[in-house]
Amino acid sequence: MNKDIPAWIRGPLWLLAAVTLINGVAMFFFPLTWFFRLVPGVAETGPYNMHLVMDGGTFYLGVGLGLIAAAIDAIRNAIAVVVAAVASTTHALLHLWSHAEGLLTWNAATTEIFGIYLPTLVLIALAIWLYRPPTRTAIGAVRAA
Repeated sequence: MNKDIPAWIRGPLWLLAAVTLINGVAMFFFPLTWFFRLVPGVAETGPYNMHLVMDGGTFYLGVGLGLIAAAIDAIRNAIAVVVAAVASTTHALLHLWSHAEGLLTWNAATTEIFGIYLPTLVLIALAIWLYRPPTRTAIGAVRAA
C-alpha cells in the first residue's frame, strides 16, 4: 500500500469500493429485493427486468473491484478511479436528464443525492487529485532517488 497517499484519499476510496460492491452484489444476487425493497425510487423507473438489474450489478461489481485496487495503491491504479468517475458521471447525467424529461420524480431525492450525485462528485475530485501535476518538491524527490 502506498503510504504517501493521504488518508482523506484512501478512506473515501475504501468507502466507495464497499458501497459499490455491496450494491453490485445486491443487484446481481438479489435483483428482485434490490429493485423493490433496497433502493427507494427504483420501482418508479419502469417494469422490473431481472436481466437488466443483474447486468447493472455486473458493472457495479467491476467498478467496485477497481476501487479496491485504487484504495490499495491509488497511484498505480488511479485509472480505476477515473473509470469509476466517468461511469458515475454518466449515471448521474442520465438521472438528471430523466428528471428534466419527467421520467423520474424527486420522491427519492435523498437516495439520489447520497447514492448518485455526492459519490460522483467525490470520485471526480479524487480522480483530479490523483492526476494533478506533481509539485516541484515531488519532482525533486524523484530526481534525487
